[in-house]
Amino acid sequence: MNTWYIPITILPGIALLILSTSNILIALSNEIADRIKQNIDPLMTKRKLSQLNLLTKGLVGLYVGAGSMVIAGILAGIQNFIALTKDLATVSMLIGTISLFISIGFLITFSFKAVRIRQDQFNESIN
Repeated sequence: MNTWYIPITILPGIALLILSTSNILIALSNEIADRIKQNIDPLMTKRKLSQLNLLTKGLVGLYVGAGSMVIAGILAGIQNFIALTKDLATVSMLIGTISLFISIGFLITFSFKAVRIRQDQFNESIN
């Protein structure tokens, strides 16, 4: 990794994903809290808790990815002073990229489950 700015330029995109995922997590958490208070359909509440678990895993992965990218940028920036940091920066960038990829997988799974839950809720409301 010859340049320090490559992992740093990815950070705004990661931050946007973190922000939007956090907003979804807060809304879902509030919805679950309301469902628990009102004792509405425990089976559906369990499904929504499963969604919340996916979002939490996705956020943790995004945080790890963002942290790894920052570390990669710092290590790449000081590689002229310490020779070992070039390899460490590359490893950190790879860890961050893999973490982001896994997190996006969790978020995709969450999206499919959210649509399935909404369809089931709609079907139950018709009956």
